[in-house]
Amino acid sequence: MSSNFFPIIVNEKLPETGIDDNFFLFLFRATRIPPHIGLIFNNKVYDITLVGPNLGTDAVTFISTVKKKYTKTLFIKLNKPNFSATEIETTLMEAMKKFNNVSHENSCLSPIKTAFKQLFDIQMDEVNYIFDLIPLLHQKNIIQHVFHLNLERNLQENTFYLQTYNQNDIQQSIKALNRVNGIC
Repeated sequence: MSSNFFPIIVNEKLPETGIDDNFFLFLFRATRIPPHIGLIFNNKVYDITLVGPNLGTDAVTFISTVKKKYTKTLFIKLNKPNFSATEIETTLMEAMKKFNNVSHENSCLSPIKTAFKQLFDIQMDEVNYIFDLIPLLHQKNIIQHVFHLNLERNLQENTFYLQTYNQNDIQQSIKALNRVNGIC
């Protein structure tokens, strides 16, 4: 693979009981440029979209939609930070509310960087893209396991090759989504 791709080792397909009370970073529409990213904690989804934040929406419904619509998604299982579940949920909600929605200034990575800086005490200054974040999480031994849904045809020897992208790609994606949603 060329340098335009970032390799992610995938351990297995997400089991039926795979989410439970665990902590996940997900890449939704993983083959798109850029993918949408968010978090799942205690069976709740936390992310920001064009129209606003998801502050603890039901993860079972999210996964059901991923399966039903055959959306290619990665689920990166993380170690739980040394905080209570309530403290983690509060941190996630505050980070999502701080950025509120995806815009030209904020990507879906913005609140994740804020939350991870607090929860894992790691520097995020050099993190601009998901392919910057994943190696940092590996280096800090935060990643436990990588699961997928609907990526069977996109794996090569248990590796998913995420196409890299830049800030212009993110801005073009936001513009396109705004047009589709009639927001511009």
